[in-house]
Amino acid sequence: MSDAIALRPAQRRDAIFYWLGILVLAFALLPVFSLDYGLLESTADEIVAAYGWSGIHIGLAWLLLPLLLLVRPAHSVSREQRGRHLFDAGYALFCALFMVVSATLIGRGLGYGSILILISLGAIMTLALSRLEWLGGDRFVLGSLIAIVALISLFILYPSLAIFKPMFSDDSGAFAPLQFMNILGQAHIIQVIWNSFLLSAAVGVGCTFFGLVLAIYTTRIAKRSALIGRIFSILPIVTPPFVVGLGVTLMMGRSGYVTEFMVQYLGLTNSNWLYGFTGIWLAQVLAFTPMSFMILDGAIKTIHPSLEEASYTLRANRYQTFQRVFLPLLKPALANSFLIVIVQSLADFSNPLVLGGNFDVLATQIYFYITGAQLDYSAASTLGVILLLFSLLVFCIQYMWIGKRSYVTISGKSSRGDVQPLPGSLVTAVTLLLWVWIGFNVLLYGSIFYGSFTVNWGVDYTLTLDNFSKLFGQGFSDGAWPSLLDTLLYAGIAAPITAIFGLLIAYIVVRQHFTGKKVIEFTTMLCFAVPGTVAGVSYILAFNSAPVYLTGTAAIVIISMVMRNVPVGIRAGIAGLGQLDKSLDEASLSLRAGSLRTVLFIVLPLLRPAILSALIYSFVRAITTVSAIVFLVTPDTRVATSYILNRVEDGEYGMAIAYGSILIVVMLAIIFIFDALVGEARVARSRAKNS
Repeated sequence: MSDAIALRPAQRRDAIFYWLGILVLAFALLPVFSLDYGLLESTADEIVAAYGWSGIHIGLAWLLLPLLLLVRPAHSVSREQRGRHLFDAGYALFCALFMVVSATLIGRGLGYGSILILISLGAIMTLALSRLEWLGGDRFVLGSLIAIVALISLFILYPSLAIFKPMFSDDSGAFAPLQFMNILGQAHIIQVIWNSFLLSAAVGVGCTFFGLVLAIYTTRIAKRSALIGRIFSILPIVTPPFVVGLGVTLMMGRSGYVTEFMVQYLGLTNSNWLYGFTGIWLAQVLAFTPMSFMILDGAIKTIHPSLEEASYTLRANRYQTFQRVFLPLLKPALANSFLIVIVQSLADFSNPLVLGGNFDVLATQIYFYITGAQLDYSAASTLGVILLLFSLLVFCIQYMWIGKRSYVTISGKSSRGDVQPLPGSLVTAVTLLLWVWIGFNVLLYGSIFYGSFTVNWGVDYTLTLDNFSKLFGQGFSDGAWPSLLDTLLYAGIAAPITAIFGLLIAYIVVRQHFTGKKVIEFTTMLCFAVPGTVAGVSYILAFNSAPVYLTGTAAIVIISMVMRNVPVGIRAGIAGLGQLDKSLDEASLSLRAGSLRTVLFIVLPLLRPAILSALIYSFVRAITTVSAIVFLVTPDTRVATSYILNRVEDGEYGMAIAYGSILIVVMLAIIFIFDALVGEARVARSRAKNS
């Protein structure tokens, strides 16, 4: 009897047969080629032509090649037969690559059936690799790794490479290897490149300076007023693009009250002084300083006070301690802030579009090449590559140089000193600058909210609700309602996917050991390095032709939101997992729970605050993103930021500002709800520790 029981596991039918059955059903029941107008709007002839069995063509090979895996024993193959398992994994990979390459060569997009076929082939690879005991033979980990590699290759690497193709093509699409040289040789293009680099460096310096001022105040000076400093430090994060630039215009534009004051009392003669480098710099510093603040605020909190105490015991005064101890320890954070802001400044095109005047930058020039009357993919591709390469250079410097330097100030010893006071004159200067910052932001956001209720700013300041009535008083099928509802829907779908996908990558990177782990981590973080303008153009070029057609669909908008923000989920997951002892995972695995159950019932509950943080941040970023989305939306896939852009281009600033103020209120409400959820989680954890 015991012998019969022992033989039963070996007599089970091989699971690969079931996946091959799913593959056959997918080929037979679903179109394997994409439909131009979708499954519901295509004609019967178009649907039949999309099936792989409708005629003798390459689609039949997608069925016949994988079916060669049927030549195998009926029951499960033992783990000792490594050659068979290597063949299964390698052959499944070959079949998947053959599908993608052949679809590209014949110019046909992959359809719904192809997606299921590729999933089946991925599952077969997972089974084969688990039998080879790779990564402990854990199917969940192997399947997750295969899915991660496939998604990264499709939605990060492939689009990034696709942008290079038009760079070497002429207007007719013919191969022209020196075409980019003709574009870069134009005096106007050289000036645009110089303008972009000069502006980004200036914005990097300005944001890092004000970010440091705000961080010093909230961490080392403020007591009860720290909350006020934090509110005005992060407020621009929830402000939609264009709105900061429009607010600055209301204050200092041709009809702005600051400009009128300067003309009347200070003798200013040029009322257009804001438009150009000055206006863009001012708007971008206001918009990107919160990013610098968050980096420097966290860095200052990690500086151990005992180091400053040691400086004082060596008879250094406060200024010497600040200059020779405090600031040097912030070097990596300062450099990190400067480099990140440079990339953000290069990618921003909303503020240059509003305030640029005749001062052209790369992002706006690429936008006009794609959406304007001068449609020129070669020029857009060339400028996009310049922008991409420079951003990647900055990212590599940040990742490789700063990341390898050690600035450890906290050891395992329990001793900790008291925070030392800063020099009195420095405290006065920082406090003064903070109140100047707060005052300017009060005027800025006051102008935004007040301007949304005026008839015509600078001409007629009569209060009215016409702007809101035009936006939201025409029913749910017209005005701003469709774009607002679509935005909330897309962001609501993208945010949990971003958090889950980021956490999954973090779990694989932190908890597993395999060759190529650093490559996966580096590649996913490239999403931060690729400017949004470049990402939008690359998605158009990559997914407007075989093998994947996504242009014009809601899917490409959601995928763009996910891939742009997935590094946030990764970083939140890595930080959270770094605080969880690996013995918790090991205890669960020792009880035969498996990795999937361990993640669901051990890791996820303990990472609730990190998940919520990634969720809300990605939701807010998805709502406010514009540089990538603006290239991907259509009349059927409207989003709020593109609607605001259209109002700006039509000169309807009142409606644009009114819509922006509504979004600010909506996102602040969401953040307050999130804060309540996280606060609840923290209270629960503290009670659990004390009980």
